Amino acid sequence: MNTASQDLAHHLSLLQQKLEHATDYDQALYYFLEEFAGDAEFIKQCDPEEAPHLIAVLTKAANKALDKSASLEQARAFRLAQFGFTHGNAAVAGRVLLFFYFDSLKTGLMALIPGVKGAAEVARFRLTGDLAGHPRHN
Repeated sequence: MNTASQDLAHHLSLLQQKLEHATDYDQALYYFLEEFAGDAEFIKQCDPEEAPHLIAVLTKAANKALDKSASLEQARAFRLAQFGFTHGNAAVAGRVLLFFYFDSLKTGLMALIPGVKGAAEVARFRLTGDLAGHPRHN
C-alpha cells in the first residue's frame, strides 16, 4: 500500500491501464487511493500546478453529476511533468472531489465523495481541442 514512489513508472502505467478499461475504469480510483494517495514521497515529487483547463472541465463534470450549479472551492492540482500526470482535489457542494489526468491519453478521472447516489461517484473525462493541453506545457 502507498508505494507508488518506489517505482512511479510502473505504478503510473498500471493506473493508466485501469483508467483505459472499457467499463471498470472505477478500479483506477481505488488503485490511486491505495498506491498514491498516502504516499508522502510521491507527493513530494509533485509540483503545484494551476491547471485552469482541468478545473474548468471538472467544474462542468461536477455540476452535471450534482445536477446543480456549484463552484469548486480550495482546488489544488499537482503535476509530475516527466510523466505528463496531474492530480488533485477540491471541495464542491459539501463533497470531496478527487481527480487525476494523463496528458498522453488526454483522459482523466474524477470522483465525488460522497457521491449523489452512494459512497463515490466516478466519471472518466477527455479533454479535446484547446482544452487538451495546458499552454505552459505546449
